[in-house]
Amino acid sequence: MQKNHILITGANGFVGRHLHRELIARGFRVSSAVRSNFHKNDLVADHYILDLTDKSKVIEIIGSLKPDYVFHLAAEKNRNNEPKSSTKNYDANILMASNLINACRNLVNFKRFVFLGSCEEYGLGPRPYNENQHEFPVGAYGLSKLAITKLLLSLYHTELFPSVVLRPSVIYGPEQNDEMFVPSLIQSLLYKRDFLMTFGEQLRDFVYINDVIEALIKTLSADEQINGNVINIGLGFSYKINHIAKITANLISPNVLSRLKFGEMEYRPNEVMDYSLNISLASKLLEWEPKVDVEEGIRKTIAYFKQSNI
Repeated sequence: MQKNHILITGANGFVGRHLHRELIARGFRVSSAVRSNFHKNDLVADHYILDLTDKSKVIEIIGSLKPDYVFHLAAEKNRNNEPKSSTKNYDANILMASNLINACRNLVNFKRFVFLGSCEEYGLGPRPYNENQHEFPVGAYGLSKLAITKLLLSLYHTELFPSVVLRPSVIYGPEQNDEMFVPSLIQSLLYKRDFLMTFGEQLRDFVYINDVIEALIKTLSADEQINGNVINIGLGFSYKINHIAKITANLISPNVLSRLKFGEMEYRPNEVMDYSLNISLASKLLEWEPKVDVEEGIRKTIAYFKQSNI
């Protein structure tokens, strides 16, 4: 397996950095497709500055590298509701994926295309989210992810293009940027700043980054029965956001509990109040189960930010 050549897009993102590092540690041959603003120190294997919206360049690079596996993690993630920005991000995500998929379709003996989807694809669908239900995304990001998923499923059913979609819930952990809830919360409380938030009644399934990486890596050794599937990846249990905030504050110091300012922010328009999902298919097809519970994961994430702030 280590002789196979793996390409990661978005290798300088949160998930990409962790996946890249772990694959290298396990002895895999890895190439990375990144934007121009990559961190050189994070990339110890071959890396290519590649605009995935450039069809001819994508075909050139993929044709040259001839990867056996592709992990497509790159995406525009601006989730604001401004129509112009949303349309731009949607179009970019579709174009990047289409260019990459079509380039891989030209490869001989290509083994698998692994796409990192999102539970935002489910949106307002019934809970707990199951892979065989109809999806109702409420934003451009989830909609673009769903469109790519449907393209891959169609290609599998029409020409057996080998692909699988992993749909993670809310990923968190060390090195995540503070645009996301958990790192933003931790940073504010470590610096003894007030953390303004909603009443926090939203239910979210928080899955630790190491567990997500393990699920991704398991797609390399899984047999062909995973092709053409969507597979949920999560903890399998949801917590209210206000509960996560209190756990985090107590792990840092009970003295910072007063920094949590519930109800100071409005819920987002069309906010999905319940992200809960069934992860039984991951156990069946990938022999994967999460190992890190929320308290342990938050503790590890706090330790990382404490160390990085020294």
